[in-house]
Amino acid sequence: MLRTLTINNIALISYAEIDWGQGLNILTGETGAGKSIIIDSLNFVLGDRADKSLIREGEEEALVEAEFDEINSITQEILKEYEIDFEDGLILSRKMTIDGKNICRINGIKVTVSALKSIASSLVDIYGQHENAILLNSDNHINILDNFIGDKITCAKQEYLQAYNNFKQIRFKLNEYNKMTDVDIRFEILQKQLEEINEANLVVGEEEELQKKCDMYDNQEAIVRASSNVYTLLNGDMENNACDSIHSAIRELSKIEEYNSDITEYIARLEEARIEIADIASSVDSISNSVSVDEFEAQKDIARLSVIHNIEGKYGDTEEQVLAYRDKITSEVEELSNYSFMLEKLTNDYNLALENLEQKGIDLSDVRKTYATKFENLVVSELKELGMPNTGFAVDIVTYNDIETIAHKASTNGIDIVEFLISPNLGEPLKPLRKIISGGEMSRFMLAIKKITAQIDGVNVMVFDEIDTGISGKIAQVVANKLYDISNSKQVLAVTHLPQLASMADVHFLISKSTDNGRTNTNVTLLNKEKSAVEIAKMIDGIEASEFAVLHAEKLLDIAKQYKETHN
Repeated sequence: MLRTLTINNIALISYAEIDWGQGLNILTGETGAGKSIIIDSLNFVLGDRADKSLIREGEEEALVEAEFDEINSITQEILKEYEIDFEDGLILSRKMTIDGKNICRINGIKVTVSALKSIASSLVDIYGQHENAILLNSDNHINILDNFIGDKITCAKQEYLQAYNNFKQIRFKLNEYNKMTDVDIRFEILQKQLEEINEANLVVGEEEELQKKCDMYDNQEAIVRASSNVYTLLNGDMENNACDSIHSAIRELSKIEEYNSDITEYIARLEEARIEIADIASSVDSISNSVSVDEFEAQKDIARLSVIHNIEGKYGDTEEQVLAYRDKITSEVEELSNYSFMLEKLTNDYNLALENLEQKGIDLSDVRKTYATKFENLVVSELKELGMPNTGFAVDIVTYNDIETIAHKASTNGIDIVEFLISPNLGEPLKPLRKIISGGEMSRFMLAIKKITAQIDGVNVMVFDEIDTGISGKIAQVVANKLYDISNSKQVLAVTHLPQLASMADVHFLISKSTDNGRTNTNVTLLNKEKSAVEIAKMIDGIEASEFAVLHAEKLLDIAKQYKETHN
């Protein structure tokens, strides 16, 4: 259940901390006092779409926190997916700054708005005016029926979805094959490309080695000349080459070696240098000797490098890219060579998948039709108690029975079109809900749906924002009773203008406005029994709690007490 809702800087609310109770929580107050702000704040922390206009004027940010306990099993599974610990309850928080940034946390762990909304949807079910639009849209009726059926439709849905996804995959492949034109031409082009690449017989790294050789062929004279000059300078026949000069230096140092002990080390080092230079000279000389080129071999290498460059110019910048392209077109050539066979196979697979889809769709439809009658009877029964005794209601299920229609119109929901039909008056034909239902009837119809599904879904908290629209008199008391019935198994939060609903409250909050230092503030006050009675009397009288209104309020409270005693 929702334990606490803390609101900071939302619209007219500077700060409010609301400690909700079990059972039926009622919010009352004059029009414009800020009751809707409470619901907006709850919607905000549950991940609903919001903009910075929610932030209180003059403030930089707004923050709402909602603390829950008694976490249901559905929410627990979702929390495990996000690796969020929930042993000590659950705290959802959402902050929005003036520049539009949203920061969402669950038990202190930062999450996305979508993750927040996913988790929150398993905690709270909010009925507001937008819910009427959802119900009036017949596209949503199939989901309402399926939610009512619950686990009993799960298996049929899973089998259908598996058949649907398989059908879609095969249909996509078949469409791709049917789009292919000039198959023979494409096959011939790719076959020639493949032959050309295979004939080149590319080896990764070969191009680099050949390039080095060809560079050497192009610079043969320069290599011979440079290596010969280096050898002459280091250890050649010319006078004063490097080795001879070092030898002379050693000889001169030997003459004075006995006079300085360091000279022995210098002589040794010079000898090492002379040997190293002589070795380098010999190695450089061998370069000149190795440069001799076999003209036939050179032409062969140059021709091979030309082949590699030509292939790369057509199919890739490197050997690796050419080979990757070869692998790609090899698969395509194989497919094209089997085109006729594959087209026939895919067509056969498509027909089998479509037949299976039809059968699984019929199985799913049969489950819906089996439970639709039970749903109809429950809705009619609830509407009768809600002051609509002559109302007819039916779930119209139209199942596609043509294989081509199924192929084009089947969806993730099956092969059914589901629409709710209603006849509010005796003797009138059933018509689509969206065409004939009034505002007051819609409120009662929605309450009937919520009353039925409250026993099925796993949500522990239900919120009703002015469920009493278009309702008064005797029906108001019936609605109050219904909300109390729901609150026996769920925590219920309800905004109302009706004294009958307020009198049924287990917990009663008054929403009011005040001014302080030139600013308007919305305040939330928990009322005790005496103050609740006075507030109910004001709701009856319209302005003040007159003696008559007080008596009427006391009577309503007695009626509520008697109902609670007999329906706990």
